[in-house]
Amino acid sequence: MSRLEVDSITFIVKGYIVNNGLPYFQKAVPPALRSRLGRSNIKVRLKEQNGHYALQCHRLNEQYSALFKAMRDDTSIVPSETKLAAVALLAQAGLRQGDGVEDEPIYLTGGRVESFNASDILHDFLAEKDHSRSRITDAAFEALKNKLPVLLSEIFPIYLDNHRKGKDKKFIASQQQHWNKLMNFLGDKPIKGVTREDARRYRDHRLASEVTPTTVAREINVIKAVFAKAIRELSLSIRNEFSGIEIPNSNKNVNDRLPYTPDQIKSLVREALKVDDEQRRIVIVLALTGARLAEIVGLRVKDFDVANKSIHIRQHQSRSLKTSHSERQIPVHPLAFNALKAQAAASKGNYLFPSYTTNTECKADSASATLNKWAKKFAPNRSMHCFRHALRDLLRSVDCPESVAKEIGGWSNTHDISVQYGKGYPIETKRKWLNKAFSFLR
Repeated sequence: MSRLEVDSITFIVKGYIVNNGLPYFQKAVPPALRSRLGRSNIKVRLKEQNGHYALQCHRLNEQYSALFKAMRDDTSIVPSETKLAAVALLAQAGLRQGDGVEDEPIYLTGGRVESFNASDILHDFLAEKDHSRSRITDAAFEALKNKLPVLLSEIFPIYLDNHRKGKDKKFIASQQQHWNKLMNFLGDKPIKGVTREDARRYRDHRLASEVTPTTVAREINVIKAVFAKAIRELSLSIRNEFSGIEIPNSNKNVNDRLPYTPDQIKSLVREALKVDDEQRRIVIVLALTGARLAEIVGLRVKDFDVANKSIHIRQHQSRSLKTSHSERQIPVHPLAFNALKAQAAASKGNYLFPSYTTNTECKADSASATLNKWAKKFAPNRSMHCFRHALRDLLRSVDCPESVAKEIGGWSNTHDISVQYGKGYPIETKRKWLNKAFSFLR
């Protein structure tokens, strides 16, 4: 373990070393696995573009710990880098994985037939090229008899490569943490070796860790999606063992789904107006638009339409949107308009809320933690997302047409394709219904 200085704070980071002035992650290979891995230490160069060094070390340590665990449990497991080298070696010899499962006939001139023996061909090729025996040649011979198994660590990149958000850093980080939890529990085992019992054991393990059923359900949905994508893209004839796993009580309402009452909204807006800083202005805009937190925190100055007294929710480099229906124009209540005007005057850059959004990221989670802590002083058992649930109820209470409500909130309508036709409702129509919904603030 080494010390890493970050902004005058010293972290103890497992595996972090500096070699000739360059940062590396290093981890010892267990003695029993050294012959199979062909080395006694794992050493990986750390790069700035891959994120904070401490975080990179943490991820690499988890990844290799999972691999070592799986290799101890299953002697057929071959690490990804060895597998790639073995497959490349087979290609040089004109062979592929599985070619040695059974001999094939070769028809020669004169009607003679000889057996095609892949192992002999590989052996002759290695002798001709003067290749000595190694973990790579052993893996190549193994691949002839049985295709080398696809490991759990190998299918997460496949998931990202085939996902529309696969290059979004925030999305990658959020999905990776769920996947790493599974690998830490099961080890880096082959995808074909994952059983229904494994899936149930993992569910029970997470529930026993005092994680809420709703959170466990969310984690398993990610894991299920990774398996589904890999099974489809690799054309594997296996079941998705995480599909249909029941999570007890996962559909129960939890506190952060309860809507704010009109009295609570009045109280929060009143208290926010007293403080009138960047964080409280976010609360006011959230309370009076019902937008998602990231949609507001990620607003650029140019997304604030002063002339039309509205905001434009649009995707940009620092903040993606949840769905295509999320892109919309929302009229703002006079109190929210004044808060946005004050914030636009205070902001020095491209973003309305620079404490949480920069050219590279939108820190909605950080904003959520800060704002929820403050808001719970005045409205316990609620979160910023509860404003979104409150808006739905407020629009219902004034008999707002469903199609208008969905345009205001950015909710999709999968049952009526016609809602995608045309340009949508005029801004003044949406303003009329929002003003009705928030008439209790007068």
